[in-house]
This record gives sequence, structure tokens and C-alpha cells, in this order.
Amino acid sequence: MTWKAPDRNFGNIQFAELRKLVDGKFNQVHDELSECYYNEKPFRTFGILTKEKFDKLHGLIFALRNIVFHRENLKQLSAERIPESEYNEIRDASNTLVGKKTDLALNRINELKAEGIELVI
Repeated sequence: MTWKAPDRNFGNIQFAELRKLVDGKFNQVHDELSECYYNEKPFRTFGILTKEKFDKLHGLIFALRNIVFHRENLKQLSAERIPESEYNEIRDASNTLVGKKTDLALNRINELKAEGIELVI
């Protein structure tokens, strides 16, 4: 199977302006990872990827992206800043704040780092 990068549409997605700023470099690494995995080519220093390693790296890319998205959002002027309640807060059925997606992402990044799985994006 030959993998082909998807066409991405930034015209009608949630948080489009900030996503245009943040997503490009993460999409590029995601595409590189997918191409290597599906075409059985070495990915950076990781060599030929197993399904397990691919899944971990795939998740790492999105965890890193979540952190950068949050940081870039906080840099926006207050009038343009997206409220964290719209993208970062985790609430239970009674609408009580129980966590933040960025905290989960940082935990996952640190877990993978402890396994020797790191990416610079």
C-alpha cells in the first residue's frame, strides 16, 4: 500500500485562524511518520516502525500540538484569544472541571520521554 498525504481544509474548521498558525509543522511530521510507517521506511532515528511505535509517535505528535496550540492561544490579544473552556477544559457530567487536556498531553509527553520516545517539531 502506498500512503498519500491527505488534502487538508482550513477553511471551515474550528479555531481556523490559530490552527493555520500552529498545525502546519505538525501535519508535516504526521505525514512523514505515516509515509514511513505505511511504506515501511525508517522514520528518523526510530527505524522501521512497529504498529505500537507508530501509535505512540502518532499520539506524541498530537500531544505536542496541543501544547503548542495552547501556548500560541495564550499569546493572542485578549479579544482574539479562544477561551480555554472551548478547547482545553475537561468537565464531568455535572459540568465540574476535572482536568485540562494540556495536563494530559504533558503527562503523555513525559511518559513517552521516559520510554526514550521524543520528537523535536
